[in-house]
Amino acid sequence: MLLQHIPAGILAFLLSTALPSLEAQASPKDYDDVDPWSGVDMQRPGADSAAVATFLSGLAGTHPAVCRLAVASIGNTWRQWDDDLPLGLLAGETQDTLRLNLSQPISDSGALSLLAESLGHPQACVRHAAARMLGHSRVPDASRRLRSALRDENPRIREAAALGLAYAEDPASYRDLAAATRDRNPAVVRMVAYALGDLEDARAVKPLADLLKSTDVLTRIAAVWALGELEDIRAVDRLKPLVRDEAPAVRVAAVEALGEIEDYRATSSLAEALSDKDVRVRRAAAQALGQVEDRTAATPLTRALDDSDAVVRRLAAQSLGELEIERAPARLVSALADQDTELAVISAMSLGEIGDTVAVPALTAAYRSPQARLRYAVVEALAEMEDPRGDAVLQAATNDRDQVVRHRAAEAVRDRDDD
Repeated sequence: MLLQHIPAGILAFLLSTALPSLEAQASPKDYDDVDPWSGVDMQRPGADSAAVATFLSGLAGTHPAVCRLAVASIGNTWRQWDDDLPLGLLAGETQDTLRLNLSQPISDSGALSLLAESLGHPQACVRHAAARMLGHSRVPDASRRLRSALRDENPRIREAAALGLAYAEDPASYRDLAAATRDRNPAVVRMVAYALGDLEDARAVKPLADLLKSTDVLTRIAAVWALGELEDIRAVDRLKPLVRDEAPAVRVAAVEALGEIEDYRATSSLAEALSDKDVRVRRAAAQALGQVEDRTAATPLTRALDDSDAVVRRLAAQSLGELEIERAPARLVSALADQDTELAVISAMSLGEIGDTVAVPALTAAYRSPQARLRYAVVEALAEMEDPRGDAVLQAATNDRDQVVRHRAAEAVRDRDDD
């Protein structure tokens, strides 16, 4: 079978150079977008010569379809969105029908048997591929095979079966997955928790909450993540203690999950997390409080505007604009003059959302900035406030040297005239 002949070198390279998290996002394409992560470099170093040599050697000895799939997985799109046109291919390369067929749901009984057999393959990537194809099959026989494999004696097979059921998202698999949370193998339990999260069945709150007491850090993280996916408020009281977990990664996961659930009862725990010694926890808390949208979070978020980390400060400013508070914190107003332009832009946007006209003088002063994005944010905020004191700035902005600012100001002036 094709999957059994993927060179180990390719798999090792792909697994060792997993793509970094998307925390460091690209610069916004228009002035309406703000990015608290702007300027924060989260990139990991690229592969060294030994890793590249191993990768290229593995590519040379494999099937063209596997070669293209492997390279596509590290970021080369190969124009996969338009396979009818042979563009982006070098002379001698061919479009592989096999690669395209492998991307479609599998229904052939013989192919399903081969995939089920590969759930126990020694190579993790092959097990993952088999699980994914079985899960995406959507035929009853595929789901039956996965549920049966979840009870196999081999833990590798049970883990892969749980992953396949995560891809399948079949409600009929709930009972099997819930029972598997008691599996004796931690890797299987973690994958089962992941599958229950993807299933998004509210019945999973109880078995997942029971996993929060696990001594295995990765199991706790998986259970916390899954409960966040369920977005069921019954999980809030079970998750709050995890905000003080000894493992930073668990604390981050708990904070993010509480943000996903968006229940006001988590506000005090999230506010406490704003003082965590780990910057990742503080960043997650600053963002989560904006998702919960509890007005009582205004005070701790205002304090977070003086955090030592730029991203925490930016996220706190952004979240303040999502709380629907009536009064703009003085510290948020003063952030308009901050040396961090991104923080100033986000603060202006949030002040516009809050709508407190006490910020009009500071916004007027901020319009003198040489940064076009900040001037745009000021125009946007003044347009939202509809305070006569901002009319002069809006009128002046219709002649701004930046086209985007001019257009937004002209729109705001027209709206004022219509009103």
